[in-house]
Amino acid sequence: MKINRVLFILVAFAATFLSAESVTENSIPVFRDTTDTTRQLVWQEDPNYPFLTPIEKRWIIMAYLSDDNIINPLSKKGKPTGDDIVNTYVTGKPGHMPGQVASGLRFGPDVAGAPLIVGAAGIAPEYRGKYVYFRVFNAPRIEDATKYMVFKKPFKVTEAGPLMVDLYPDYAWDTKPVWKWIKPPKNKCH
Repeated sequence: MKINRVLFILVAFAATFLSAESVTENSIPVFRDTTDTTRQLVWQEDPNYPFLTPIEKRWIIMAYLSDDNIINPLSKKGKPTGDDIVNTYVTGKPGHMPGQVASGLRFGPDVAGAPLIVGAAGIAPEYRGKYVYFRVFNAPRIEDATKYMVFKKPFKVTEAGPLMVDLYPDYAWDTKPVWKWIKPPKNKCH
């Protein structure tokens, strides 16, 4: 099946970016959206976000870890707060910052029945028992982002090896509001 080959390739790709430790020791949750919801939410922020997204236009996705099942907001400088940290074990491609999901946000091509793979998060064995979640930033570079969307709740990492996690219905994007400001714009007084 085409879907199985795509998923196998994605998990193998994610594993190559992990340390030399055995993949079976690491946890590799791969988040997917089998609905059209993620694309529709992105298009609320940018109706022109391209289908068949070229690399240079892909928005950044970052992986975070938390000790509890609470997703804390970002600081006004775009840094995690509370007990949340960037998952530095995700180290995509050369030139990417730690925590950045390698593929970025891409849509397409649609293969009949193929899900959108949001990304994979490599979790080192010492972080097992923690929670992982993603944020999508509205720019190809985090310095240029003004907003982000984030999971409604994090996923608890309990198992080693690769596993597929469906965003819907359990790990959906937070929609209150969908797009949150990193630093709200100042109101201009006339």
